[in-house]
Amino acid sequence: MFVFCMAFTGVLLTYERQIVELSEMHYRVAPEDSARRLTTDEVVNVLQQLHPDEPHIYIRWVNKEGAAIPVWAGKNNYLLHPYTGKVLRVGEGAVTEFFHQVTDLHRYLLLTGDSRAIGKNITAYANLVFIFLLLSGLYLWLPKRFNRSAFKHAFWLPKRYQNTQHRHRQWHLVFGIWCLPALFVIALTATLFHFTWANEALYGAFGETVPQREQHEEVTRLDADVIPYEVLFQRAVHHAKHNQFTDWYSMWLEIGEELNEARFYIDKSIGHRQELAYSLYFDTRSGDISKVLRKSDWSRGGQAWGTARFLHTGEYFGVIGQTIAGLVSLIACILVYTGMLLAWRRLIIAPKQRKHISE
Repeated sequence: MFVFCMAFTGVLLTYERQIVELSEMHYRVAPEDSARRLTTDEVVNVLQQLHPDEPHIYIRWVNKEGAAIPVWAGKNNYLLHPYTGKVLRVGEGAVTEFFHQVTDLHRYLLLTGDSRAIGKNITAYANLVFIFLLLSGLYLWLPKRFNRSAFKHAFWLPKRYQNTQHRHRQWHLVFGIWCLPALFVIALTATLFHFTWANEALYGAFGETVPQREQHEEVTRLDADVIPYEVLFQRAVHHAKHNQFTDWYSMWLEIGEELNEARFYIDKSIGHRQELAYSLYFDTRSGDISKVLRKSDWSRGGQAWGTARFLHTGEYFGVIGQTIAGLVSLIACILVYTGMLLAWRRLIIAPKQRKHISE
C-alpha cells in the first residue's frame, strides 16, 4: 500500500513544474506603451516594506513580456505586478499548495511535526522493499526455457486470456519487465533522499565525502550592498548573452544568504535541467563577478548526485523523461493491484480450495 501511495503521488507530480508555471502565467499582464518594468531595486524595496526584518530575498525574473514576478522574503511568498509592484497574490497559490500536499504525502504520508520522521522512515523502507520486489520479480519473470517462444510469451500480452487470473498474471509480468529499468532507477535514486549510507556510497564511489552545508555569517541588513541590484541584474543579462544563454527562461536573484553577495541563477529551462543553468555571483560592494559555477564545475560526486536527483523524476531528460517517469509510476500502481490480486488468490483462495477438496 505504501508503494502504491508513492507511485500514485508520483503520477500526480509528473508535470508539477509545467502546471505551476502555467498557473503563474495566468497573472501575466499586457504592457501599455508607457509602461516601465519594475527595477530590481524597486522589487527589493517592496519586499523590505512588507518585511523590514527579513533580508533573505529571492526574486525570479521570467523572460516573458508582462510576466508577473514571483518573490520571496524569507518564507513569505508573493506574486507582484511587473509594472506597478502591486501584490497580485499572497502565498504560493492553490496549485502550488496542492502539489506541496501531494509531495508531503509522497514523502511523509502527510504526517507533520515530530511524526514526520515516522512517515519518512515508512516510505524509505517501503522503497527498499520495492527495490527487492523489482529484483526478485526479474528472477521470477525469467522463463523456465530460454527460447524465442518463451521470451515472446514473457514480453508481449496475449491476444486472448484464459481467465481473469491469467490476465492479471500477464499484466503483472509483461508490464513489470518493460517498466523494470525505469522503476529501478526511480527507486534506487530515491534512497539518496532518505539514507546517509546511500549518499556516502555515491560520493565514496568518486573518492569523496558527503559535503557539509556551508556556514555563513548571518545577514541582518542589506545596507552594506553598495551597487544597485538593477545594475547587477543587467550585468547578469549581459553575461548570459555572451555565454550562449541569450534565450534564458528565468533568472533568480538571491540576496541575504551571504554577506555582500548576490547570486543569479540563470536557467534556460523551467528548473529541471542543471546542464542548462549556471550560477553567477557578484560582490555587492564592487559589482565584480566573484564566481561562476556551472554543473561541470562541481565535484564528480556532486555532479552524480545532481544527475541522480533529476533521474528520479525523469526531468534529467526533459519532458520526455518526465512522461516516461509518470507512465511507469502509473504502471507501478497496476503492478501493485495485480500483485495484490495474485497474492490473495495464491495465499488465501487456493489454500481454502485445497482444504475443501481434501475434506
